[in-house]
Order: sequence, then structure tokens, then C-alpha cells
Amino acid sequence: MKLQPEVLAAIRDHAVTDGCRLTLTGPRFDDRLYQRVNDVLEAVGGRWDKHAGVHIFPADAAAAIAPVLATGHVVTLREKRQQAQFFPTPPPVVERLLDLADLAPGMTVLEPSAGSGAIATAIAARDAVVDCVEQDPGYAAHLADLAVARTLTVADFLTVPPRPEYDRVVMNPPFTRGADMAHVEHALRFLKPDGRLVSVMSWAVAEPSRATARFRALVGARGGTVEATPRRAFAASGTDMDTVLVTIPATPPADAAPIEWPVREQPAVDELAYRDPAEILDEIRADLHAALAEFDALAELLAKPAAVTRRPTSRRSPRRAKSNCCSTASTKPRDRTPAPTHT
Repeated sequence: MKLQPEVLAAIRDHAVTDGCRLTLTGPRFDDRLYQRVNDVLEAVGGRWDKHAGVHIFPADAAAAIAPVLATGHVVTLREKRQQAQFFPTPPPVVERLLDLADLAPGMTVLEPSAGSGAIATAIAARDAVVDCVEQDPGYAAHLADLAVARTLTVADFLTVPPRPEYDRVVMNPPFTRGADMAHVEHALRFLKPDGRLVSVMSWAVAEPSRATARFRALVGARGGTVEATPRRAFAASGTDMDTVLVTIPATPPADAAPIEWPVREQPAVDELAYRDPAEILDEIRADLHAALAEFDALAELLAKPAAVTRRPTSRRSPRRAKSNCCSTASTKPRDRTPAPTHT
């Protein structure tokens, strides 16, 4: 969203930052201007603290407003959801994640890419201790408002140094261009030796391909399991994307069974809808012959020299032949004698 000049000027000229605190100095803004300035600050993670009289950010306030001052634009939470393909995890999926994680009270749990906190809130409700990582300052501020996380790190999760101190990792990472595989592989490095990771992932990981081969081998080697979510599980969040739930232990269990990857259900087809392959082949051959015949006919036409048509000309006197083509027509009566026929 492009900022109006007076809003941008108000932030540029009156915002003073000190660590995670931002103070608006100078004369009091009118209510309408203040509301628009506050909307911008909230979009980048600021929250008004009436007791301190400042906006509090989950990370450095100057870094949060720097892109706004540089570009004159701010990305609202709604725009962030659309651009980053952010889809909150629906309650039924959250419950299944936590069941697969087998949470117990007092466990330490990491929730990377925590977003709006749907998973973190449910983890805290089961009396587990949750630490969150969220890159976006706006979402991070929302998580801080929820007050469910023991710690909140505002950073790109892939840049966070691993610490193998968690009993569980429960996550719904970004999917774009295989990002979910990179996030899960990094998250495994945060588990204790007896820990477990459970993640929502794109259906793409269930399909064998060059892009997924290494990850699929990792899941199998760790004794992991994979199950499909119900169709349209994320419809309430604004997407029909198919997903799977992947569970990976930190240490492969001795009794691990071979992994079974889910497959898409194919719609039933009436046997009468199937045709004899020989009949289909005959149709293809007939179509090819017809197409070749048309190409041959076209080639034959293109190979023929173009016929030159000459108009019959009447004899003219040398003087008339020298006349300009743009000269006025003769006033003599036209000779209406038919022109001789050429054969």
C-alpha cells in the first residue's frame, strides 16, 4: 500500500527509535493522521504501549520502519497473506499435528515460521513450553500480543543457528519452490536425540521426482511416517492445496516399518469408457494420413510457378506511346471495335 505524503512525512520527521521502542515527537497529531500513522506502525510490528507512551516492536524499531521510509510503501497483513501464500493452519489440522507429536505437559516445543500463532496457541494450551520463530515483524507483534511463547525470535528461520534442545518441533512451513523441505531439514537439527518433528507439507513431497528424492530418502532413513490430510483441509484458510503430515523422529527407531507414501485417489471410471487400443491406433493413423495429404497438396501448390496474366494491348502511334500516363484522356471518340482474341 502506498503511503500518503503526510503520513510518510509524519513518520520520517517525528519518529525517534531506541532499540525496540519508537516515540512520536513534536506536536500532537490530529486523530485522523495519528490513526493512519498507527496503522503503518502496526503493519510493521509496532504496538502502542499507553503506559510507556511509545510503540513497542518485537525487534529493532529502526530496522522495522526502514523499508517504509525507503520505499514509501507498507505491506498490510492481508497483502502479506496473499504475497507469501500464508494460509493459517485450520483447527482440525492443528489437533492432528499435536496428536502425532504426542505432546506431554512440560515438553519444550519449537514452532518455526509461527505466523499468526494457530499452532503455538494450541501447544501452550496443552501445557507445553513453546518457543517461536517468525520472520515478519507484523506477525511477530501479533504473536507477542498472544503471549503464548516463552521466547520469540524475529528472523528467517533458515538463518537461526541450530540448538538440539527441543523435545518436539511442530510446524507449517512455507511451501514455495520446495521451501518446506529446506525448513524441515533445518528444523531436525533442533531436536534432542529422542525428539520428534511433525510438519504440514506440500503434497509434492509425496510424488517421486528429482526435486524430492533426497528428502524422501531422509524420511525413510529416519523411520518417518506420512499421512494425507483430508481433501480441502485448508479450504477455510483460502486454498484447496493438497497437503500431507510428515512425522520424523530424531533417531530412527529399531522397529521402524518401511515408509508408505500416500497416493492420490483416482476417480472411478466405467469400463465402458475404455476403448480398444487398436481402434484408437487406427484413428490416429487415419488422422495422420489425412494431415499428410493436406501437407502434400499444399507443397505441390507452393512448388508451381505463379502464372503471369498479360492484358491485351492495342496498337498506339509512337506519339501516343510517349504520352504521360497521367495526361488527360483523348477527346476523340473511342474505338469500340472489339479487341482481337488471343489464343
